[in-house]
Amino acid sequence: MYKKRKSLKSFLSLNFYNDELFSRNSMNTIIRALLEPVANQNASSIMFVRFKNKEGLEGLIKRLEYCTNVEMIDTNSSGVLIKDDYVELEFIIFTSARYNFALLWDYSEDKNKNYTKGFFLANSRNVNDVYEVLQANMNTDYRSRFYLHKPERRENELLNEALFNVFKKLNNSIEENLYKNTDDFVVDLSDDDNIEEKIREQTHEIKNQLSVLDVYCTLLEKQTGKNKNIEMIKKASSMISISLGELKNYDESIHEIILQDVIEESVSIMDAVLLQHKNKIVFLNTYNFDIKIYANENKMLSVLNNLLKNADEAANNDEITVELNVDKHYVYIDITNHGKPIEEHIRKRIFDKGFTTKSKGSGIGLYSVKNILSKYSAKIELLKSTPNGTTFRISFPLG
Repeated sequence: MYKKRKSLKSFLSLNFYNDELFSRNSMNTIIRALLEPVANQNASSIMFVRFKNKEGLEGLIKRLEYCTNVEMIDTNSSGVLIKDDYVELEFIIFTSARYNFALLWDYSEDKNKNYTKGFFLANSRNVNDVYEVLQANMNTDYRSRFYLHKPERRENELLNEALFNVFKKLNNSIEENLYKNTDDFVVDLSDDDNIEEKIREQTHEIKNQLSVLDVYCTLLEKQTGKNKNIEMIKKASSMISISLGELKNYDESIHEIILQDVIEESVSIMDAVLLQHKNKIVFLNTYNFDIKIYANENKMLSVLNNLLKNADEAANNDEITVELNVDKHYVYIDITNHGKPIEEHIRKRIFDKGFTTKSKGSGIGLYSVKNILSKYSAKIELLKSTPNGTTFRISFPLG
């Protein structure tokens, strides 16, 4: 893919994430996260580094230099590179039996704010291609030593997306620290305080109404006995209450969950809702063992409910299917309806924030689904949309 490009300078100019800038602090944090296990375990590995500024990483680098099983080649050293045309480029290209990655960044775009444009790959065969570009500019042939450590790799787009999300989250959390010595960054928290106060007030009011709803559900049960409809109302009320609690506490803890159980619960919740369009849901599960993933159960319920609601609104008198499949690398959840196909010009925008085709839509649903899944290294895609059916696929990486 990259072997025809003879310099990292040209490689970077074509592969930066457009308009995405990260702080040096964010970059240093992710470097430490990736290399601390290596330093702690003295894992057999090889890395090529170029640091123009080692501030914040000196201790880690020193520890790695003393690791007997870690071979670190500093390309700043004289005689390593045939030519030095990398401008402000810094990088780490690393491989071991456990994992590999390439991080490349350039601070020349916005030095004053200490921001960088960056490119990265993790656990991907394309790390080899980045290394080959570097190797083409070095005096010594390191290929035999580099590939000696090569783990079993596959394309891992999901992991790269997850790493990108980590960058963004880190950047948001430390951004204000970058401007502490300048006058051009002033934070006014008054609006944020007002927003938080409004959230607390509205949460309190909604919970009051939910309490009233629970009382009436109890009265209905006494009058008519327990039935599925009342149970669904109580379950929906409980989920709203949980969501309101998340607004205040923002609990997104991740645990091991059984995927079949979550899907069955979502199907149970949405089954009565779909009756208004005379639709029904069928869960296709051919596996007699538990399929486990790491996620937040309530968030996954929210994702599935959202997708089933969309499928319901797109069809009438339909059999909506939720199909579970597993291969060597992924768990797939396919949700299919047989309504009108999504028009071609809309397909590329359906996951964009604020985009909607509904007269009263907010454009948040699928955007939110995509963001939630990205936190679990999972992704969602529109697999197909034809007269024979529209399928959205969720992919969870295994291992």
